Amino acid sequence: MSNFWTISLFWALFLLFIAVALAFVLPPLLRRDVRPGRMNQVDRKEANVAIYYDQLAELKADLDSGDLDAAQYEDARREIEKRLSEDVPLESAPVATVQAGRWPGFVLAGAIPVLAIALYVSLGNPEALLTSRTEAPAAVAEQGQHDAAPMIAALEAKLKAKPDDAAGWYMLARSYASIGKFDESARAFEKAAALLPDDARLLADYADALAMAQGQSLQGKPLELINKALKLNPNDEKTLNLAASAAYQSKDFAQAAAYWRRLLKLIPPEADIVKDITAAIEEADKLAGSLGGLDNLSQLNEKGSAGEKTEQPQQGAAAISGMVTVSKELIAKLSPADKVFIFAQAPQGPKMPIASLKLDSKQLPYHFTLDDSVSMSPSDKLSNHAEVMISARVSKSGQPMAQSGDLQGKIGPVKLGQQGVAIVIDTVVP
Repeated sequence: MSNFWTISLFWALFLLFIAVALAFVLPPLLRRDVRPGRMNQVDRKEANVAIYYDQLAELKADLDSGDLDAAQYEDARREIEKRLSEDVPLESAPVATVQAGRWPGFVLAGAIPVLAIALYVSLGNPEALLTSRTEAPAAVAEQGQHDAAPMIAALEAKLKAKPDDAAGWYMLARSYASIGKFDESARAFEKAAALLPDDARLLADYADALAMAQGQSLQGKPLELINKALKLNPNDEKTLNLAASAAYQSKDFAQAAAYWRRLLKLIPPEADIVKDITAAIEEADKLAGSLGGLDNLSQLNEKGSAGEKTEQPQQGAAAISGMVTVSKELIAKLSPADKVFIFAQAPQGPKMPIASLKLDSKQLPYHFTLDDSVSMSPSDKLSNHAEVMISARVSKSGQPMAQSGDLQGKIGPVKLGQQGVAIVIDTVVP
């Protein structure tokens, strides 16, 4: 929609809301009787009498409930009747009120639109009407940081006064991680871990934040934390997933598959992540030289094991697999609401995706497999191409088309059947 139509629609809605507001405010004001000297009399006698009757009723209820005895009840009742006899004659005089004319209605009719415009100009954001839609996702991405800032500031102040609050440090660390400040998150996790050294889940979260701070590498200190957490709780799901990812990064694919198999047993079969874990196991098995997919490592041909050359099945010949990661410089730009598209394109000719995957940014780093099952068109399958370009894009708008502010990485040409492809998202779309 062009700026002209955007502005026109805005002002049309603005005038509509003003008209609705005036429709509620003006009719009562314009219906007022403006004859000079007319007086409305408000007799307060009945109102005062009603109040005293209510007090007597409450008094009777207290008597019935036992809160007052008969003597107290009689004393209180006589006091109320005395006040009634004294107050009602004095209050019974009518109070005269003069109705105003129609002029307040006309004043409001002009003042409401003027005040509304003035408030919008001073407190609103008129420039937003002229802002391109492509700029909106960046503002939304930063909103979470602004929303979390007051809570983080309050936690920091609280922890200065009470530095031994392990739960406070843990909450602060998670808050920093939620807005992409992984260095600060790791330091807060370190404080929490010093106070709770035997909490397996805390150590796993610490390892995760520390890995994100060092470019998603789980080697070194993160791996030490993971191993310690595994000793404390061998069945913690996050720890097992991190241990598998660390083994995969160090190219110990058999150990990675073993960790993921243990994790798979702990997850309900209907969970969404089961498919991803199964795919990761298959990928690790292939890279480790497994012949049987998930669990058939023992099914080797006897002649092959005796040293005779056997022909291995061409598994994955029509697929490309590997891992997508994000560079350390761009980690902070990720938002949980972002979507990730992984797709293959022909090296030359039309740039229409041949095969594509869609996932949430929180799933990164991600083990992907592109094959004919995710081809965009039955007439142009991935297996029809000898080599392709592989791209991964973090979409701030959630749409597959690239927009300014999106993050992306690409590699290629990649031959069909290649495994262990590494794609690093390291570029911001201008």
